[in-house]
Amino acid sequence: MATASRLRIVTAVKRSVSKSQGKAQATRARIVGQAYALFCDLGYRSTTMELIAERAGVAVQTVYFAFRTKDDLLQAVHEWTVFGDGPPLPPVLQEWHLRAMQEIDAPRALRKIVAGIASLDARMAPMLPVFNAVSQDAAGAIHQRSEELRRQGMAQLVDVLARRTPLAHGMTRRRAGDLLHVLTGPESYRAFVLDSGWPERDWVRWVSNTLSRELFVEA
Repeated sequence: MATASRLRIVTAVKRSVSKSQGKAQATRARIVGQAYALFCDLGYRSTTMELIAERAGVAVQTVYFAFRTKDDLLQAVHEWTVFGDGPPLPPVLQEWHLRAMQEIDAPRALRKIVAGIASLDARMAPMLPVFNAVSQDAAGAIHQRSEELRRQGMAQLVDVLARRTPLAHGMTRRRAGDLLHVLTGPESYRAFVLDSGWPERDWVRWVSNTLSRELFVEA
C-alpha cells in the first residue's frame, strides 16, 4: 500500500477515535450532571441508576458501563464539585489559586483565595445533605477523605501565607489552619449563602475580612 494511502487511513482512524472519545466524554459529563442534580433534589438513596439514565437520555447499561456502581458515580460527582467543568486540576493548580499566589501580602492573596473557594463551595454545599445521609456507609468515606485533604491543604496554605505576612501574636499555625478550614468550608457557605440568603460576594468579604483580622498582624 502506498505511503500516502496509509497516512490517509491513519488520519481517518485518529479522527474517528477522537470523535468517539469526545462523544463518550460528553455522555459521561451529562450523566454526572444529572446525577448531581438528582442527588441534590432527591437524596442519594432515592436516586436510582435508572432515573439517572432516563434524565441523561441514555440506556441504564451506559451508566453502568461508565460507572460500575452508584458509589463510583457519587465519587465522580464529588470530583466534579472540586474540578468543575475544566481540566481535572486540584484547587492549588486552578487559575484562581495561581493568581492569588501572585499577591505579595497574605490579606490580598486571601481575598482571592476565598473568592475562588466560593466557586467550589457553590457546587459542594448542595451535596452536604447527601454526604451526611451516607456518612455511616462506604459512600461516606468519599466526603471524609475530601475533608481530610482540604484540612491538609489549609495547613499548607497557612505556611505559604505566613511567609508573606506574619501571623498575629498568639496565633498558631494549627489554629490558623482550623479557622481557614471551617470559615471557607462548604458548611459555612451553605449556612450563610444558601440557608440565610447572603449574596455570595458578602460571604466572601466577611470570610476574607474575618480571617485577615484574626490570622495576621495589622498592616
